Amino acid sequence: MADWTTVEFFTRNKNNIGNAEGVDSWFLQLPAFKFKLKNLETGKYRIALYDGESCENFGIPILKNNPELSDWNIENLVNFSIDKTGIFNTTIGLKPTITTAKNRGLISIGTMRGKPLLIFKDNESTFYACGFVPIID
Repeated sequence: MADWTTVEFFTRNKNNIGNAEGVDSWFLQLPAFKFKLKNLETGKYRIALYDGESCENFGIPILKNNPELSDWNIENLVNFSIDKTGIFNTTIGLKPTITTAKNRGLISIGTMRGKPLLIFKDNESTFYACGFVPIID
């Protein structure tokens, strides 16, 4: 059975900018997200997976403690541009640079649970928004 979740994204000012519905592909065993983000400023963005326990305590990039994730380009899981509409509405599958049996299951909805996904704008070092992948009770 494939794991799934909804991740709500909030700016640092606690404004909701939308969500992403994530699911693990049962066939490829790789996660995919349907992003529905709105009210974004014009510019270029990237999404990174961090090793913290919340958006307030987001920790460090997850790659620092998990070098086996290097093929996943974790600090640039998703790169996208926003025009004057301020909307990012698309589905994106996440995968390593080269998919192998060894790295295929390292990132999944299950392994992302309890971790923050940070959105950075225009190569800024401070995150623009954060979404927390919820833990299953």
